[in-house]
Amino acid sequence: MSKEQGMPNLLRPAHVLMVCTLGAALLIACEQGPSEAELAAKAENAQLLADLAGRDSLISDMTRSFDEIETNIKMMDDREQILESASEGELGKSKKDKIVRDLQLMNGLMKESRERIKELTARLDKSKVDTKGLRAKLKSLDLQLAQRDSMITNMKDGLLASDFRIEEINSNLDSIELVVAKREAVIDQQTTELNKAYYVMGTKKELEESGVLTLEGGFIGIGKRASLNSDATSSTFTVADVRELHRIPVQHKKAVLVTEHPASSYAMVEENDMIAYLEIKNPEAFWKLSKYAVVEVR
Repeated sequence: MSKEQGMPNLLRPAHVLMVCTLGAALLIACEQGPSEAELAAKAENAQLLADLAGRDSLISDMTRSFDEIETNIKMMDDREQILESASEGELGKSKKDKIVRDLQLMNGLMKESRERIKELTARLDKSKVDTKGLRAKLKSLDLQLAQRDSMITNMKDGLLASDFRIEEINSNLDSIELVVAKREAVIDQQTTELNKAYYVMGTKKELEESGVLTLEGGFIGIGKRASLNSDATSSTFTVADVRELHRIPVQHKKAVLVTEHPASSYAMVEENDMIAYLEIKNPEAFWKLSKYAVVEVR
């Protein structure tokens, strides 16, 4: 037996050379790193992830900004209703100061909202996101702001005729003042909602046809009584502030309250042989059981 045949587990020189060659090739490949194709694919994936993150961030920011602008618009609408009510009757100093403050708030809300739309439009112009839906929403908000701007202008024209100064009603609040005014407006609106009351007057037939009253109780159609319909819509009623409503005009021969209110909290006041108005003597007690008052006249 030859020497080579007697050593079957030892590497032959040719095998050693092959192993060394493969090892050298692997070492060179490791030292050279990823290929150009691998690097390009990696860069493409990174860019795709960055684009997706940028898109999600943009959409999130846009959605939040849309909500803020819509909140500003709602606040302007609330201020408009309050200003319309405040502008009626005699305008004392405190009332005029409140009107000026509310208008300055509306100016600030308008300015803030339009600047936000301008900023969002610029971001969309630079982005690679499909912005058709986002641009349509911005256009809708801009149109709503234009409508409010026209409303504010008309309101200011009316106030100028009542000796308001143009520099006061046209001034803007700075950023800090606007934040404070917004907070005050939210509290004011919440207080107004808590003090809202609703009243309506009409004959029994009118109240039933409008859905205000419904018949309940009784037996086989006998002895039924009219009561406030729980499905009645607020649009049927006149909205009032319980802090300011002291009289409900009646001007009929007979009148009765259908809704429940303590008898001591009100009085039917007669003038010229008819009931002229319902006087609310104790507002807190009168509206305690219900914020709705239904007066049936005959």
